[in-house]
Amino acid sequence: MDAQSELFRKIQIYGFVIADTALYLDTHPMDPLALEYYDRIRELNKKAIAEYTARYGPITMDDVETKNYWTWIEKPWPWDMGV
Repeated sequence: MDAQSELFRKIQIYGFVIADTALYLDTHPMDPLALEYYDRIRELNKKAIAEYTARYGPITMDDVETKNYWTWIEKPWPWDMGV
């Protein structure tokens, strides 16, 4: 697996963990360890997305940087690269 694929996979894993932890927090909203874990994974996910976006382009439209034009079309989308 190349570096791009590994980073994209990491983002997918973080996204799953965030969603799963959020479900737990729905029923255990005062669990300090779960809250800390959620914040830590969310921060790791933000960093991984920022790194991916800087290296390979945006993953979603939320990651698009607008200059004087719509930059979403500059690079191939993740699904076009076989990631």
